[in-house]
Amino acid sequence: MKFSLARPAFALAITLTLASCGGGGKATFPINVTVSGLQYPGLILSTNGQDLAVNPPATAGQDVTAVFPNQLEYGQTYEVTPKGATIANHVYSGGALPKHQQCSPSPFPAYGTAGQLAKIDIRYTCVINSYALTGTVNGLKGTGLVLANGSTAPTVPVDPVLDANNNPTGAAVALTMYPVPYNTTYGVTVLTQPTNPTQTCTVSGGANGTGGGTMDDAAETAGGVTSLVVTCQ
Repeated sequence: MKFSLARPAFALAITLTLASCGGGGKATFPINVTVSGLQYPGLILSTNGQDLAVNPPATAGQDVTAVFPNQLEYGQTYEVTPKGATIANHVYSGGALPKHQQCSPSPFPAYGTAGQLAKIDIRYTCVINSYALTGTVNGLKGTGLVLANGSTAPTVPVDPVLDANNNPTGAAVALTMYPVPYNTTYGVTVLTQPTNPTQTCTVSGGANGTGGGTMDDAAETAGGVTSLVVTCQ
């Protein structure tokens, strides 16, 4: 007798729980979002016909948490992307991204089905855009030339152009330093001068004329800095 009374009570408890979650007997799930590394405004995430603007944190370096305005019913599919992004096999490009940054889902996918997991937790990570730092090395005939950009970026060795007999020609060499993040200063210098024959190389160009500057708005618009010149004599 106790068992027969317990079964209807248990069924009623389940019904009330489902109704409280979403009405009509279907559970609903909020779409929780956490964004790391966000420094600039402009990020708008979108899914299932609703948008969520995510602003930088009040304290730099902190994660930002937000929730989409509407919950999803059990069984609904979702894919959280930057608004207007191009999607190809769950890889997103473009869309409403923050200025000077790229944001992408990490470490888990941003798509799924409501109810597949106990919670819908979407994580995005944003990184500062980096831009090219390039130029030309002129007159190089010696070996061992090494260029540096500050003390944290990897150094860049440069070899002379050789003729068919492996003799250096002094012809111009395309120079490619490591990319520089937006709003970061750069300063290219000669770390090691070439020898055999011994030469002295100097750096010019860049935003300040001496191989340095800041990867600013102008550089971002141009896609980087291409004006470095290394002259070897």
